[in-house]
Amino acid sequence: MIKFAIWILAADKAVSDKWYKVFSREHFEVRVLPDLASLEQTEPGTWGISFVEIAAGCFTSSKDMKAVLSGRKNLSFIVFARQDKTTNAMISEYLEGGADDFISSDIDEKILLSKMKAHIRRILPSLNLAKTVVTSQNGVIEIDRTKRTVKLGLRTSGEKTLENLTPKEFEIFYRLLGSEEAVVTRECLMEEIWQERSGKVNLETIDKHVETLRHKLGVYGRNIRTVYGAGYTYKTG
Repeated sequence: MIKFAIWILAADKAVSDKWYKVFSREHFEVRVLPDLASLEQTEPGTWGISFVEIAAGCFTSSKDMKAVLSGRKNLSFIVFARQDKTTNAMISEYLEGGADDFISSDIDEKILLSKMKAHIRRILPSLNLAKTVVTSQNGVIEIDRTKRTVKLGLRTSGEKTLENLTPKEFEIFYRLLGSEEAVVTRECLMEEIWQERSGKVNLETIDKHVETLRHKLGVYGRNIRTVYGAGYTYKTG
């Protein structure tokens, strides 16, 4: 399983405390770092996204970022600063220097979380499936791979635990929800779930499992969309 962490290095404690809560609610390992030296000493074998502020004790120039990035393919940077301290030249400097994104410290929580998830899907797609607990973007569905449970209707009056999924249906749903809004091909599902038997099973078998899964999910089943000629995607709205 891939080791993954989110690191936050901020001069403003209010920001680091707030973001720590946001990411922790999504079941990620989150670490608030005290200084730039701590970021440079992060474990080489751990993949991570670093949220680093442009301020004293953090980054003061893109050279600081390049020094930390040097030889560390497992680190990705999202740089941030106070909106009133941000200039177009500063944004350009850091993005051209290797930052994966540049945001303001007063960014809306939902947008912050969406940006982080989008970054994972784009740069590190397998990390969603490294989590033991996967939650839908709207927070209504939760899959716990360790406990083998599927909870539906969270935050609503209709909360319930779905207990009648077969092992194959569970794994299909886990991958679709863990890759929410991305297309998961039939071939990918076959290779990851059927593994050594993948060459002996017809792809239509997946279609039958998905159809049964949709039925068992009830109103949430319609969120599993067929992408003709490719596979499936889980998407709300």
